[in-house]
Amino acid sequence: MNNKTELPGVINTFIKAINKHDGEAFISCFAKDALCNDFQRNFLGTDEIKKWSDKEMIGDKVTFKADKVVEHYGEYFITALTDGNYDKSKAPDPTYLDYFFTLREDKIVRLIITKNKEKSAK
Repeated sequence: MNNKTELPGVINTFIKAINKHDGEAFISCFAKDALCNDFQRNFLGTDEIKKWSDKEMIGDKVTFKADKVVEHYGEYFITALTDGNYDKSKAPDPTYLDYFFTLREDKIVRLIITKNKEKSAK
């Protein structure tokens, strides 16, 4: 494993799109047949990912602040302080999520999002 601050362009675009709440830029980061798993819910293809992100990422004005970045065998995972206008009644404060990225041809082909239990409040 290797801590890296230099991220591929598509991941930088992904982060900027989240923080600017730009749905078109966000979905442009994904391959047409990409898989996104957000807390054990699968979204396959850009149509399903867009429906999810329009409501839960872009619509809820989620923000993303990278805390730790790791490159591992060509894949990346980022632990990020995540906030937004979503229902926080069951969310830890602060909330740190792990984002696991698999890339092919400068597109995200797989994104898995889970709660980081070590950094998030109990």
